[in-house]
Order: sequence, then C-alpha cells, then structure tokens
Amino acid sequence: MPSHHQDYTLEGVGPCLRLVNADELLPVLTAAMPGWPLMPCAAQTQSPEICVWRHPQGYWQEAPALPEGALLDSAVGTACSVIADAAGAYFYRHPELVGLHCGSVEINGQLVIFPDTYRAGKSTLTAAFAAAGQRVFGDDVLALNKQGEGIALGVAPRLRLPLPDAMSLEFRQFVQTHLGPQDARYGYLRLDNTQLASHGQRCPLGAILLIDRDESLNEPQLTRLQPGDGLWQLLQQNFAEHESDQALIERFLPLLEGLPCFLLRYRDAFDAAQWLTKRWGSDTLESLAPASQPHCHTPDVIPALEPTDARQWQASEAAFEFPLGDELFVIAEEGGAIHRLNTTSRAVWALLNHEPLDLDSVSDTLAGFFAGAECEQVRHDMAQLLAQFYHAGLIKDVNA
Repeated sequence: MPSHHQDYTLEGVGPCLRLVNADELLPVLTAAMPGWPLMPCAAQTQSPEICVWRHPQGYWQEAPALPEGALLDSAVGTACSVIADAAGAYFYRHPELVGLHCGSVEINGQLVIFPDTYRAGKSTLTAAFAAAGQRVFGDDVLALNKQGEGIALGVAPRLRLPLPDAMSLEFRQFVQTHLGPQDARYGYLRLDNTQLASHGQRCPLGAILLIDRDESLNEPQLTRLQPGDGLWQLLQQNFAEHESDQALIERFLPLLEGLPCFLLRYRDAFDAAQWLTKRWGSDTLESLAPASQPHCHTPDVIPALEPTDARQWQASEAAFEFPLGDELFVIAEEGGAIHRLNTTSRAVWALLNHEPLDLDSVSDTLAGFFAGAECEQVRHDMAQLLAQFYHAGLIKDVNA
C-alpha cells in the first residue's frame, strides 16, 4: 500500500516522532499526553528517532530503546511505548534535570511525590488524588531541577483495567466518567488543565511519600521516616543512567535536606487520598516524630567474620561521605556504589576512621555504647557488619 507519513515535534525535544500510515494513533496519543501536545512539522530529511508503522497485527515501533523494533498489539499499548521513549528523549536533551519514576501531586502548593515500589499502586493512588480534587503532575515520571522543583511532562495517569471490585464506589465513578483511550489492560484518564499540570509547569517539592497498601487496615496510617528513606528510594528510581551514584547523591542531597519523608499505609487509595489531603500542612503532620527504623545497606548473605578474626581494620582513605540527618551515605571510591549507614554502622565507621581496631575492640566499644546490650549479640552483629564493610570496600586490613 502507498506509504504516508507525518512527522511531529514535542516541546523540549523537537522533531522526534514519525507516524507511517498510522494517523489513527494520533488522537490516542493526544488524549494520553494532553499537556504535552504533539505538533505536526515539516518532513525531516533524517527519520525521527521514534517511528511507528501500521501493522496488520497492530503497530510496529522503532526507537533508540527498541533498536530491533517491537510489535505492539493495541493503540493504547503503542501510546504507552511512545510516551516512554519521548520521556527518555526529553531527559537525554536536558541533562541538567533528573527524571524520577514516581507519582506526583500538588497539595496546598507543594509537590508530594511517591516513588515506585513493588505493587504499591502509585498510578491508582495518583488517580485517587485527582478524584480527591488535587492536581496531578504525573503518575510515572517527574523531572526534577536543581532548585528542588518538580516539572510536569503533561502525561495523563494510566490505570490497570479492570479496576478491582474492592475500590470505593466514588472512585470507580470518577474513573468511569474520566476514562479515555483504553484497551483490555490499561486506560488513560481524561483530565483537564485544572486536574493535570501541563508540560513545563513547576512546583516546589513538599514531601516524599513512601506508600504501602495493606488490606488489613481499617483506616490510613501515616508515619514520619528518616530523611534517608526518601533519598534511598529516589536514588533507585531515576532515569539518570548516565550519571554515577556519587553524582546523583550530590544532586539529591541539597534538595532533600529538610524535606520530610512519610510512610503512608492504606487499604483503599481514594480513602487514603482524601484522608491525607485533609491533614496536609496541619499541626498533626508537624507533630509526628521520625520513626527509628534500622536499615542495612548491604545484603545479609555475606559471611560474617570468624569469631577468632584478629585483623586490624581501618576505614578506606578514598571513601566519600554524605551525611543526612542521623544517617550517613558512604561511597568507597570515586564513582562507586552508595552504602547507607544507620546509627550503629555510622558509629563503627567513625571508630575505624579514628584508628585501626579489631573485632574484639569494636565489639567492646559498641557494647559499652549501647547500655544493656548483650555482649555476644553485639559481637555477632559486629562480625557481620565488618564483613559487609570489607565486602563493600569501605575498610581494609592495615597489615595486608
């Protein structure tokens, strides 16, 4: 059949999409990214980096992330793939920004972001905040600038279909009223410009919200966490694959100092959105004391030191330190991986920075530091911690 193609440009990216015999895909894309409109442009001499062809079984797409191409069986699935590639192109062209995988909503002039966690339902919670009257900045991707502002891409929330029967009736009615393009698996919500921030709109970060869905709860629960919880989650949910962990933490730390972090546990997303909206900015949030939750930065499968180990350990001179609240993030060497130290491991790290110590000396010091702790348990824990430090390259045997 004769080939007809049209090229399109996106704000902040430029000419980036070519549709070949696939004009019917345009209204789906337009509805899925209403705040980031595709504008037709003159045919490019060189084919744009994202190309979509009509295919007897759906659509065929090629892009930098799909060098061998991919067959997509529906218009909605193709729109999702195109949007992901467009977001990647945007961050590639704007290295000054960090792209986060997170839901983001504006509440009382502040941006509340919730990083992606396994099966927590961030897209559903984002849509629930929209149903509760809050403006959405995104359910999957947010740009973050060095001023600590979130920048919307203008992409509508995408929900997995069908909605669970357990969802509240009011939320199900909202979705039914606002459901746009859909297939058997997903549907995009049609939100106006009061419900969805347009591309480039900015809002200062107000808090990081870690989320946990729990069917056993009768009402939502909110716990204030240590700042490091939010930093740790954000470091693992970003698009800046070209940057080292060290470069990322240097960019994130100034943004997170003083930024509160909470854990929201809930059964129903809409109830949780309404519940939190009513309390946001109130004295109730300010009065929440940070929870004291120990965290370990390295896996427990590393064998502990032998009880008779007599090596003298000292902190690596090449390590880089990044303090945040009561926690410390350490990088063993330039461009290396980040290791998160809680209060206990931070105390041991400080000791080994001061002078070389063996397992016995570290254990005796920590046993005295934690009054009432059982010496055998402290020794067991220190044998494990020193092994983890050694495995990570954070400490060395001074006699080696």
